[in-house]
Amino acid sequence: MGISLCSLLLAAAACRTPTAPPAAQQTRPQAVTPAAPPPRQPFVRSDIPRIDMHAHIMLGASMRAARLFDSYGIVHAINLSGTPPTVGLDDFIVDADVAYKRVTTFTNLDWSHALYPGYGERMVADLVKAKALGARGLKIPKGLGLGFKGPDHKLIAVDEPGLDAVFEKAGELGMPVAIHIGDPKAFWEEPGERNERHEELAAHPEWSFWDEHERGDIPSWQQLFDAFVRRVARHPKTTFIGVHFGNDPEDPDAVARLLDTYPNLLIDTAARLPAIGRRDANHSAAKLRAFFLKYQDRILFGTDTGIGRNPGELMFGSTGREQPTMADADRFFESTWRYFETADTDIPSPTPIQGRWNIEGINLPRPVLEKIYYKNAQRLLGIPIPAAPIPKQESNVHPARLEDL
Repeated sequence: MGISLCSLLLAAAACRTPTAPPAAQQTRPQAVTPAAPPPRQPFVRSDIPRIDMHAHIMLGASMRAARLFDSYGIVHAINLSGTPPTVGLDDFIVDADVAYKRVTTFTNLDWSHALYPGYGERMVADLVKAKALGARGLKIPKGLGLGFKGPDHKLIAVDEPGLDAVFEKAGELGMPVAIHIGDPKAFWEEPGERNERHEELAAHPEWSFWDEHERGDIPSWQQLFDAFVRRVARHPKTTFIGVHFGNDPEDPDAVARLLDTYPNLLIDTAARLPAIGRRDANHSAAKLRAFFLKYQDRILFGTDTGIGRNPGELMFGSTGREQPTMADADRFFESTWRYFETADTDIPSPTPIQGRWNIEGINLPRPVLEKIYYKNAQRLLGIPIPAAPIPKQESNVHPARLEDL
Protein backbone atom coordinates (compact mmCIF):
# COMPACT_ATOMS: atom_id res chain seq x y z
CA MET A 1 0.00 0.00 0.00
CA GLY A 2 1.50 3.33 -0.86
CA ILE A 3 2.36 5.80 1.87
CA SER A 4 1.09 9.25 1.37
CA LEU A 5 3.30 12.28 1.63
CA CYS A 6 1.13 13.47 4.50
CA SER A 7 1.86 10.27 6.48
CA LEU A 8 5.63 10.65 5.98
CA LEU A 9 5.57 14.23 7.18
CA LEU A 10 3.60 13.27 10.30
CA ALA A 11 6.04 10.41 11.09
CA ALA A 12 9.05 12.66 10.68
CA ALA A 13 7.52 15.21 12.98
CA ALA A 14 6.86 12.56 15.64
CA CYS A 15 10.54 11.35 15.64
CA ARG A 16 12.15 14.80 15.60
CA THR A 17 13.80 16.03 18.89
CA PRO A 18 11.69 18.86 20.25
CA THR A 19 13.31 22.24 19.98
CA ALA A 20 13.82 24.45 23.09
CA PRO A 21 11.28 27.15 23.65
CA PRO A 22 12.38 30.70 23.08
CA ALA A 23 14.61 32.16 25.74
CA ALA A 24 11.82 34.27 27.12
CA GLN A 25 9.82 31.13 27.78
CA GLN A 26 12.58 29.10 29.57
CA THR A 27 12.07 28.27 33.28
CA ARG A 28 14.85 29.90 35.37
CA PRO A 29 16.05 28.39 38.70
CA GLN A 30 14.71 30.35 41.64
CA ALA A 31 17.14 31.99 44.08
CA VAL A 32 16.97 30.35 47.51
CA THR A 33 16.92 32.76 50.43
CA PRO A 34 18.69 31.27 53.49
CA ALA A 35 16.38 30.75 56.38
CA ALA A 36 16.84 33.31 59.12
CA PRO A 37 18.49 31.84 62.22
CA PRO A 38 16.02 31.22 65.01
CA PRO A 39 15.91 34.08 67.49
CA ARG A 40 18.12 33.59 70.52
CA GLN A 41 16.16 32.44 73.51
CA PRO A 42 16.17 34.89 76.40
CA PHE A 43 18.96 34.10 78.82
CA VAL A 44 17.83 32.48 82.06
CA ARG A 45 20.40 32.28 84.82
CA SER A 46 21.02 28.96 86.52
CA ASP A 47 19.30 28.15 89.78
CA ILE A 48 22.63 27.92 91.64
CA PRO A 49 22.76 30.18 94.72
CA ARG A 50 25.44 32.84 94.77
CA ILE A 51 27.56 34.27 97.58
CA ASP A 52 29.09 37.65 96.70
CA MET A 53 32.48 37.71 98.38
CA HIS A 54 33.14 41.34 97.51
CA ALA A 55 30.52 43.99 98.25
CA HIS A 56 30.64 47.42 99.90
CA ILE A 57 27.59 48.17 102.03
CA MET A 58 27.23 51.37 104.00
CA LEU A 59 25.95 51.31 107.56
CA GLY A 60 22.17 51.11 107.50
CA ALA A 61 22.02 49.74 103.96
CA SER A 62 22.21 45.98 104.61
CA MET A 63 18.48 45.41 104.15
CA ARG A 64 18.52 47.43 100.93
CA ALA A 65 21.48 45.36 99.75
CA ALA A 66 19.72 42.10 100.60
CA ARG A 67 16.66 43.10 98.57
CA LEU A 68 18.78 44.04 95.56
CA PHE A 69 20.89 40.90 95.68
CA ASP A 70 17.88 38.67 96.24
CA SER A 71 16.36 39.81 92.96
CA TYR A 72 19.49 38.65 91.09
CA GLY A 73 20.03 35.28 92.76
CA ILE A 74 22.66 36.37 95.29
CA VAL A 75 21.73 34.87 98.65
CA HIS A 76 24.54 36.30 100.77
CA ALA A 77 27.10 39.11 100.55
CA ILE A 78 30.41 39.81 102.26
CA ASN A 79 30.68 43.46 103.26
CA LEU A 80 34.31 44.51 102.95
CA SER A 81 33.53 47.99 104.31
CA GLY A 82 33.14 47.13 107.98
CA THR A 83 34.88 49.67 110.19
CA PRO A 84 37.51 49.11 112.90
CA PRO A 85 36.08 48.08 116.28
CA THR A 86 36.78 51.50 117.78
CA VAL A 87 34.59 53.34 115.27
CA GLY A 88 31.32 51.46 115.11
CA LEU A 89 31.99 47.93 113.91
CA ASP A 90 29.34 46.62 116.30
CA ASP A 91 26.74 48.72 114.44
CA PHE A 92 27.74 47.04 111.16
CA ILE A 93 27.39 43.61 112.75
CA VAL A 94 23.90 44.42 114.05
CA ASP A 95 22.87 45.90 110.69
CA ALA A 96 24.01 42.73 108.94
CA ASP A 97 22.01 40.55 111.33
CA VAL A 98 18.88 42.67 110.78
CA ALA A 99 19.07 41.82 107.06
CA TYR A 100 18.06 38.20 107.80
CA LYS A 101 21.74 37.38 108.31
CA ARG A 102 22.29 37.73 104.55
CA VAL A 103 25.41 39.86 105.10
CA THR A 104 28.77 38.94 106.67
CA THR A 105 31.14 41.70 107.76
CA PHE A 106 34.90 42.09 107.40
CA THR A 107 36.71 44.67 109.50
CA ASN A 108 39.20 47.32 108.39
CA LEU A 109 42.20 48.62 110.31
CA ASP A 110 42.43 52.02 111.95
CA TRP A 111 45.24 53.52 109.91
CA SER A 112 45.53 56.52 112.22
CA HIS A 113 47.46 54.11 114.49
CA ALA A 114 50.21 54.08 111.86
CA LEU A 115 51.18 57.69 112.59
CA TYR A 116 52.86 56.61 115.82
CA PRO A 117 55.54 53.99 116.60
CA GLY A 118 54.30 50.56 117.66
CA TYR A 119 51.22 50.75 115.44
CA GLY A 120 51.34 47.04 114.61
CA GLU A 121 50.62 46.02 118.20
CA ARG A 122 47.67 48.41 118.45
CA MET A 123 46.25 47.09 115.20
CA VAL A 124 46.60 43.53 116.47
CA ALA A 125 44.61 44.44 119.59
CA ASP A 126 41.89 45.95 117.39
CA LEU A 127 41.80 42.84 115.23
CA VAL A 128 41.21 40.66 118.29
CA LYS A 129 38.34 42.95 119.34
CA ALA A 130 36.87 42.86 115.85
CA LYS A 131 36.87 39.07 115.86
CA ALA A 132 35.12 39.05 119.24
CA LEU A 133 32.44 41.41 117.91
CA GLY A 134 31.69 39.14 114.98
CA ALA A 135 33.93 40.25 112.09
CA ARG A 136 34.83 37.25 109.92
CA GLY A 137 37.78 38.64 108.00
CA LEU A 138 40.09 41.60 107.41
CA LYS A 139 40.06 43.98 104.43
CA ILE A 140 43.26 45.74 103.37
CA PRO A 141 42.44 48.56 100.92
CA LYS A 142 44.66 49.97 98.19
CA GLY A 143 45.63 52.83 100.51
CA LEU A 144 48.37 50.49 101.73
CA GLY A 145 51.28 51.36 99.48
CA LEU A 146 49.51 54.34 97.94
CA GLY A 147 48.21 56.56 100.72
CA PHE A 148 48.69 55.41 104.31
CA LYS A 149 51.73 56.93 106.01
CA GLY A 150 53.82 55.79 108.95
CA PRO A 151 55.52 57.64 111.82
CA ASP A 152 58.17 58.94 109.41
CA HIS A 153 55.39 60.46 107.23
CA LYS A 154 56.40 58.20 104.35
CA LEU A 155 54.14 55.73 102.57
CA ILE A 156 53.82 52.40 104.32
CA ALA A 157 54.89 49.65 101.94
CA VAL A 158 52.62 46.66 101.32
CA ASP A 159 55.30 44.41 102.82
CA GLU A 160 56.29 46.78 105.65
CA PRO A 161 57.64 44.62 108.55
CA GLY A 162 55.75 46.77 111.06
CA LEU A 163 52.55 45.08 109.84
CA ASP A 164 53.83 41.51 110.10
CA ALA A 165 52.15 40.94 113.48
CA VAL A 166 48.76 41.96 112.03
CA PHE A 167 48.87 39.42 109.22
CA GLU A 168 50.17 36.72 111.53
CA LYS A 169 47.34 37.39 113.99
CA ALA A 170 44.76 37.23 111.20
CA GLY A 171 46.02 33.74 110.43
CA GLU A 172 45.86 32.71 114.09
CA LEU A 173 42.29 34.00 114.36
CA GLY A 174 41.17 32.26 111.17
CA MET A 175 40.32 35.59 109.54
CA PRO A 176 40.93 35.64 105.76
CA VAL A 177 42.62 38.80 104.48
CA ALA A 178 40.99 40.35 101.40
CA ILE A 179 43.79 42.53 100.06
CA HIS A 180 43.59 45.13 97.31
CA ILE A 181 46.88 46.51 96.06
CA GLY A 182 47.37 48.88 93.16
CA ASP A 183 44.63 49.32 90.59
CA PRO A 184 44.23 48.69 86.84
CA LYS A 185 47.57 49.13 85.10
CA ALA A 186 45.98 51.75 82.85
CA PHE A 187 45.72 54.06 85.86
CA TRP A 188 49.53 54.36 85.77
CA GLU A 189 49.49 55.27 82.09
CA GLU A 190 49.06 58.75 80.70
CA PRO A 191 45.39 59.77 80.64
CA GLY A 192 43.83 60.51 77.29
CA GLU A 193 41.98 58.84 74.45
CA ARG A 194 44.72 56.26 73.95
CA ASN A 195 44.27 55.03 77.50
CA GLU A 196 41.89 52.05 77.51
CA ARG A 197 40.28 53.39 80.70
CA HIS A 198 39.87 56.85 79.17
CA GLU A 199 36.15 57.10 79.86
CA GLU A 200 36.53 56.00 83.47
CA LEU A 201 39.46 58.33 84.12
CA ALA A 202 37.64 61.22 82.44
CA ALA A 203 34.79 60.71 84.90
CA HIS A 204 37.21 60.28 87.81
CA PRO A 205 40.48 62.08 87.04
CA GLU A 206 41.56 61.61 90.66
CA TRP A 207 41.83 57.87 90.00
CA SER A 208 44.84 58.39 87.74
CA PHE A 209 48.27 57.80 89.27
CA TRP A 210 50.16 59.09 86.24
CA ASP A 211 51.28 62.44 87.65
CA GLU A 212 52.10 61.09 91.12
CA HIS A 213 54.20 58.30 89.67
CA GLU A 214 55.97 60.65 87.27
CA ARG A 215 56.90 62.84 90.24
CA GLY A 216 58.12 59.80 92.16
CA ASP A 217 55.49 60.23 94.89
CA ILE A 218 54.13 56.69 94.64
CA PRO A 219 55.56 53.29 93.64
CA SER A 220 55.11 51.81 90.21
CA TRP A 221 52.39 49.23 89.66
CA GLN A 222 55.02 46.47 89.50
CA GLN A 223 56.65 47.56 92.77
CA LEU A 224 53.29 47.31 94.52
CA PHE A 225 52.57 43.91 93.05
CA ASP A 226 55.98 42.53 93.97
CA ALA A 227 55.47 43.72 97.56
CA PHE A 228 52.08 41.97 97.59
CA VAL A 229 53.74 38.72 96.53
CA ARG A 230 56.32 39.05 99.30
CA ARG A 231 53.53 39.68 101.82
CA VAL A 232 51.66 36.51 100.80
CA ALA A 233 54.88 34.48 100.90
CA ARG A 234 55.78 35.74 104.38
CA HIS A 235 52.60 34.41 106.04
CA PRO A 236 51.93 30.85 104.82
CA LYS A 237 49.43 30.20 107.64
CA THR A 238 47.28 33.20 106.70
CA THR A 239 44.68 32.92 103.95
CA PHE A 240 44.85 35.81 101.48
CA ILE A 241 42.17 36.74 98.96
CA GLY A 242 43.76 38.67 96.11
CA VAL A 243 40.75 40.75 95.14
CA HIS A 244 40.04 41.89 91.57
CA PHE A 245 41.36 38.66 90.03
CA GLY A 246 44.50 38.51 92.11
CA ASN A 247 45.16 42.22 91.57
CA ASP A 248 46.42 41.45 88.05
CA PRO A 249 43.57 40.66 85.61
CA GLU A 250 45.70 41.99 82.75
CA ASP A 251 48.02 38.98 83.10
CA PRO A 252 46.25 35.70 83.94
CA ASP A 253 49.53 33.82 83.47
CA ALA A 254 51.11 35.80 86.33
CA VAL A 255 48.11 35.07 88.54
CA ALA A 256 48.37 31.36 87.67
CA ARG A 257 52.02 31.34 88.74
CA LEU A 258 51.07 32.84 92.10
CA LEU A 259 48.32 30.28 92.66
CA ASP A 260 50.74 27.49 91.79
CA THR A 261 53.34 28.85 94.22
CA TYR A 262 51.27 29.97 97.22
CA PRO A 263 48.56 27.57 98.44
CA ASN A 264 47.39 30.20 100.97
CA LEU A 265 46.22 32.50 98.15
CA LEU A 266 42.71 32.68 96.69
CA ILE A 267 41.36 35.24 94.24
CA ASP A 268 37.99 36.86 93.59
CA THR A 269 36.40 38.00 90.33
CA ALA A 270 35.08 41.37 91.49
CA ALA A 271 34.85 44.16 88.88
CA ARG A 272 37.28 42.53 86.48
CA LEU A 273 35.12 40.58 84.02
CA PRO A 274 35.61 43.27 81.33
CA ALA A 275 39.37 42.76 81.71
CA ILE A 276 39.46 38.96 81.71
CA GLY A 277 36.53 38.44 79.33
CA ARG A 278 37.88 40.34 76.36
CA ARG A 279 39.79 38.67 73.55
CA ASP A 280 43.38 39.79 73.08
CA ALA A 281 46.90 38.37 73.26
CA ASN A 282 46.57 37.51 76.96
CA HIS A 283 42.91 36.58 77.08
CA SER A 284 40.55 34.27 75.23
CA ALA A 285 37.53 32.29 76.28
CA ALA A 286 39.44 29.01 75.90
CA LYS A 287 42.36 30.24 77.98
CA LEU A 288 40.23 31.66 80.77
CA ARG A 289 37.99 28.61 80.80
CA ALA A 290 41.06 26.43 81.30
CA PHE A 291 42.16 28.77 84.09
CA PHE A 292 38.83 28.50 85.92
CA LEU A 293 38.78 24.74 85.53
CA LYS A 294 42.29 24.35 86.90
CA TYR A 295 41.82 26.70 89.87
CA GLN A 296 38.14 25.99 90.52
CA ASP A 297 38.80 25.50 94.26
CA ARG A 298 40.68 28.81 94.60
CA ILE A 299 38.31 31.28 92.93
CA LEU A 300 35.59 33.23 94.74
CA PHE A 301 32.72 35.00 93.03
CA GLY A 302 32.54 38.74 93.71
CA THR A 303 30.97 41.82 92.14
CA ASP A 304 32.33 44.96 93.88
CA THR A 305 28.76 46.23 94.12
CA GLY A 306 28.50 49.30 96.34
CA ILE A 307 25.24 50.09 98.13
CA GLY A 308 24.39 53.09 100.27
CA ARG A 309 21.30 54.16 102.16
CA ASN A 310 20.11 56.63 99.51
CA PRO A 311 18.91 55.96 95.92
CA GLY A 312 21.94 57.51 94.24
CA GLU A 313 24.44 55.60 96.36
CA LEU A 314 24.94 52.61 94.09
CA MET A 315 27.90 51.26 92.17
CA PHE A 316 28.05 48.26 89.87
CA GLY A 317 31.75 47.51 89.48
CA SER A 318 32.55 51.13 88.72
CA THR A 319 30.80 54.47 88.47
CA GLY A 320 30.32 57.13 85.83
CA ARG A 321 28.99 60.65 85.91
CA GLU A 322 25.36 59.48 85.87
CA GLN A 323 23.37 57.80 88.60
CA PRO A 324 22.90 54.09 87.73
CA THR A 325 19.52 52.89 86.53
CA MET A 326 17.66 49.60 86.62
CA ALA A 327 18.91 48.97 83.08
CA ASP A 328 22.49 49.29 84.34
CA ALA A 329 21.76 46.79 87.10
CA ASP A 330 20.13 44.33 84.69
CA ARG A 331 23.02 44.55 82.22
CA PHE A 332 25.61 44.18 84.98
CA PHE A 333 24.15 41.03 86.46
CA GLU A 334 22.95 39.40 83.22
CA SER A 335 26.33 39.90 81.54
CA THR A 336 28.02 38.51 84.65
CA TRP A 337 25.91 35.34 84.64
CA ARG A 338 26.26 34.94 80.87
CA TYR A 339 30.05 35.17 81.18
CA PHE A 340 30.17 32.24 83.57
CA GLU A 341 27.28 30.17 82.20
CA THR A 342 27.34 30.50 78.38
CA ALA A 343 29.71 30.37 75.43
CA ASP A 344 28.23 33.56 73.97
CA THR A 345 30.77 35.75 72.20
CA ASP A 346 28.75 38.97 72.14
CA ILE A 347 28.13 39.63 75.84
CA PRO A 348 27.94 43.36 76.58
CA SER A 349 30.51 44.50 79.11
CA PRO A 350 28.97 44.47 82.60
CA THR A 351 30.51 47.90 83.18
CA PRO A 352 30.97 49.68 79.84
CA ILE A 353 32.78 52.59 81.48
CA GLN A 354 35.68 50.17 82.03
CA GLY A 355 35.91 49.51 78.29
CA ARG A 356 33.23 49.39 75.63
CA TRP A 357 33.93 45.98 74.19
CA ASN A 358 32.00 42.72 74.27
CA ILE A 359 33.24 39.81 76.34
CA GLU A 360 33.26 36.06 75.64
CA GLY A 361 31.59 33.55 77.92
CA ILE A 362 33.51 30.61 79.39
CA ASN A 363 30.55 28.21 79.80
CA LEU A 364 31.63 26.51 83.02
CA PRO A 365 30.12 23.13 83.95
CA ARG A 366 27.65 23.16 86.80
CA PRO A 367 29.94 21.52 89.42
CA VAL A 368 32.54 24.25 88.80
CA LEU A 369 29.92 26.99 88.87
CA GLU A 370 28.72 25.70 92.22
CA LYS A 371 32.21 25.96 93.68
CA ILE A 372 32.85 29.45 92.39
CA TYR A 373 29.37 30.79 93.11
CA TYR A 374 29.08 29.56 96.68
CA LYS A 375 30.84 26.36 97.78
CA ASN A 376 34.32 27.88 98.02
CA ALA A 377 32.92 30.73 100.13
CA GLN A 378 31.08 28.23 102.30
CA ARG A 379 34.25 26.28 102.88
CA LEU A 380 36.15 29.45 103.74
CA LEU A 381 33.64 31.09 106.07
CA GLY A 382 30.99 28.48 106.88
CA ILE A 383 28.16 30.59 105.45
CA PRO A 384 24.80 28.79 105.40
CA ILE A 385 22.65 28.96 102.29
CA PRO A 386 19.15 30.24 103.15
CA ALA A 387 16.34 27.85 102.34
CA ALA A 388 13.96 30.59 101.17
CA PRO A 389 14.12 34.11 99.72
CA ILE A 390 13.65 37.21 101.82
CA PRO A 391 10.04 37.29 103.06
CA LYS A 392 7.79 38.97 100.53
CA GLN A 393 6.60 41.68 102.91
CA GLU A 394 10.21 42.81 103.17
CA SER A 395 11.16 42.26 99.54
CA ASN A 396 10.58 44.17 96.33
CA VAL A 397 12.03 41.66 93.91
CA HIS A 398 13.30 43.30 90.75
CA PRO A 399 11.76 46.73 91.32
CA ALA A 400 10.96 48.98 88.37
CA ARG A 401 13.35 51.56 89.79
CA LEU A 402 16.43 51.28 91.93
CA GLU A 403 14.94 54.02 94.06
CA ASP A 404 12.28 51.51 95.14
CA LEU A 405 14.73 49.18 96.85
